[in-house]
Amino acid sequence: MIRTESRYLQVAEALRAQIQGLGPNSLLPTEQQLTKRFGVSRVTVRRALGLLERSGLVSRQRGRGTIVSPPKITRRFSPFYPFEEDLWQQGIKFETRVVDYDPAATPPEIIRARLRLPPGSPVGFLSLARLVDDRIICHDRRHFHPAVAARFDRSLVQDRAVSEILAELVGMRITAADWESEIIPSSREVAAVLGLTPGALIVANTFTYYLEDGSPIEAGVMSYRIDRCKFQFAGRFGELLPGASSPQR
Repeated sequence: MIRTESRYLQVAEALRAQIQGLGPNSLLPTEQQLTKRFGVSRVTVRRALGLLERSGLVSRQRGRGTIVSPPKITRRFSPFYPFEEDLWQQGIKFETRVVDYDPAATPPEIIRARLRLPPGSPVGFLSLARLVDDRIICHDRRHFHPAVAARFDRSLVQDRAVSEILAELVGMRITAADWESEIIPSSREVAAVLGLTPGALIVANTFTYYLEDGSPIEAGVMSYRIDRCKFQFAGRFGELLPGASSPQR
């Protein structure tokens, strides 16, 4: 019998080791079976399973039980590619769903500043949900410069990268990007798209894409479910990766 005060952590670690040998969608033993196996209370078992669920290793479904989740997808930040190109290169099949599009939306102040627009200027607003294996992993809130918003065809995002479409519209390559990442509580709107409880933690990447003449063309926020995504950056100390520096402002 486990007798330490951190019993649920020990149960979680034992189950984590077991999960490594199981395939996606495998069923774990029931709460009652786990209670007998570890000699702990059902409350302890539920805390352990809750920890594993928040880590993205399992999902608990009413009527089915505790199910092993598919592996997390890896979002690579070096070399830097847009979301679509990154997953295509990894051979990961994904689906893009348009949640909303407004060619003349009022942008938040941070977006207006990043796009260097005067007060009162509208922008194109595109909201997307990204799915892998029928599970939502990411939510995009993207804002375009008004020069291209009216000509943007949202139906194209099913098969093409958004940045590629924008570059084609302006006739100029996107050559640089900057972004910042933080772990924040999800807003009600973002949580609704991601299928989370409002306030659940997400990784939010705020970004700006720049054309080859140094002007910003797009800015927004990509919100990732941390139970379904992990992030990778690889580089050598003292070296600046191509495209990593932002243009002079």
